[in-house]
Amino acid sequence: MKTANVMPAVEAGIDNQDISEKALHVVQELQDAGFQAYLVGGCVRDLIIGTKPKDFDIATDATPEQVKKAFGRNARIIGRRFKIVHVRFGYEVLEVATFRADASDRDGVSSHEMSEGDQGQLLRDNVYGSIEEDVVRRDFTANSLYYDSVNQEILDFMGGIEDIRAKKLVSIGEPEQRFTEDPVRMLRVIRFAAKLGFDMEPEAMQMIENQGKLLSHVSSARLFEEVLKLFHGGAAYDTYLLLRKYGLFKYLFPFTDTMVVDGVEGMPERALQNTDRRVREGKPVIPAFLFACMMWDPVKADAQVLMDDGASESHAWRVAMNDALRDQNQYVAVPRRLADIILDIWNIHFRLIKRNPRMVKASLNNRRFRAAYDFLLLRTLVHEVDEEISEWWTRVQEVDADERDEMIAEVGKIYKQQRQPQQGNEEPNFNSVNYNVSTSDYEGVYVGGVDDGFGNGAKPKPQQRRGGKKKTGTRRGKKAKRNARSNGGDLNGGAGNARTQTEGGRRRKKRAKKATRRGPGAGRRASAGDQRYVDARPADEFGVTSSGASKKKVKVRRKRKLSVDDSPHF
Repeated sequence: MKTANVMPAVEAGIDNQDISEKALHVVQELQDAGFQAYLVGGCVRDLIIGTKPKDFDIATDATPEQVKKAFGRNARIIGRRFKIVHVRFGYEVLEVATFRADASDRDGVSSHEMSEGDQGQLLRDNVYGSIEEDVVRRDFTANSLYYDSVNQEILDFMGGIEDIRAKKLVSIGEPEQRFTEDPVRMLRVIRFAAKLGFDMEPEAMQMIENQGKLLSHVSSARLFEEVLKLFHGGAAYDTYLLLRKYGLFKYLFPFTDTMVVDGVEGMPERALQNTDRRVREGKPVIPAFLFACMMWDPVKADAQVLMDDGASESHAWRVAMNDALRDQNQYVAVPRRLADIILDIWNIHFRLIKRNPRMVKASLNNRRFRAAYDFLLLRTLVHEVDEEISEWWTRVQEVDADERDEMIAEVGKIYKQQRQPQQGNEEPNFNSVNYNVSTSDYEGVYVGGVDDGFGNGAKPKPQQRRGGKKKTGTRRGKKAKRNARSNGGDLNGGAGNARTQTEGGRRRKKRAKKATRRGPGAGRRASAGDQRYVDARPADEFGVTSSGASKKKVKVRRKRKLSVDDSPHF
């Protein structure tokens, strides 16, 4: 059993003044209740380095149920893979985890306590142990420090303080086994190397290149959290370069990866550099803006394909934007609240390009304006938008109300000239979305209706007049029915019961309308051979999927799950 090297907090340069009061309170409460409790992991490492921790994690020998009982309504047990407790104080959330037991004896526990996947990754780990067992379950020695904030002592079991001062990232145990158990650790290596300048053993970096495909078995929701840590830590651009170097970026943003040209700074590179600058200046950054920039090149390429197929420019952009969000969600989850903001950024930035004089003031007052404006500036830097447009929006924010009205009136003249009817042979310029274009010439992107070649429906019917009733027949139709009954024949001049023929026609029309509204193949379940459905995470080269028997299905219009090679980019 390992013994800890106890070091006073003063020698390590840790001051409780730099620690969240709520985190200190949780540790104090747990110790007062008779449990062991320590600040652990990255927060202790950052305090020793001298940087401000983003969050504070706590480790204890109390079970999740005991922690929840200690903090009552403020505590919530979450997770199935690793059961932990979130203790909330307003907007601050502290993560409290129970000491994990040694994972070597997996045959002696039940599957609901500990289980692993086909590739060796831990799917469930809820076997609790002592602090000596917990320390060997951690990923790197730099993250294996326990800080007792009550007694102000650091417990170092693995020589982590020396490795932090030497800026070395040393894996606890065999790197291959540690990365296999939790492939997300490969992303953490990249993050620590880019943000903190830590060096990993060459053998471990070589294994990351070869085993990057294990990330395809990690849930998209968990990868979303890791992406935020990768790109919002102040070293987003360096992190991006390392992800590309070791071939991991393609498992996070595969559609973007296919569009990247080495040596050319496009939207992703510009956005990451902009994010780093804002973090250094202490300005806020939002995930939606980063995702909007990351996915823009695939959106643009997909919109061009739709327009080449005959879609109007406005519908092509709309379909491409929605499809990009859906397809990216297979790899890194895009929460609904985040997807709405991304769509707002894209759509509002198109309005900025269009400069409709009636929408200028409304756009300036929109809460998404600043993000859309920054997105417009990035597109200007990569020469996708005229520089005069971005300069106009920069100036209109700086002038007073009278001069702003003059600028709006002046741009209104230009706007009227640009609102000429769109010619059928006009090439899209990617500088605007024409929201006024008639869509009667293209029916390939409506949802709900008959098949259109994209798996979508046909053009919806015009809206009924408000307050009116749907007509069930016409004067000509009623007269024809009466003549048919008097003649003893059907409506086409043939013999038969007119009432029966008419009712049968009504039933057929009703079924046809219902089928039209519901789309092709309505009422059928997606069969295994249905080409309109594909696996959200299909098998890799080993024939293994991440979801096992319960495969997720994604209805697609055109795109597929990309099959990426395992060779590094450079």
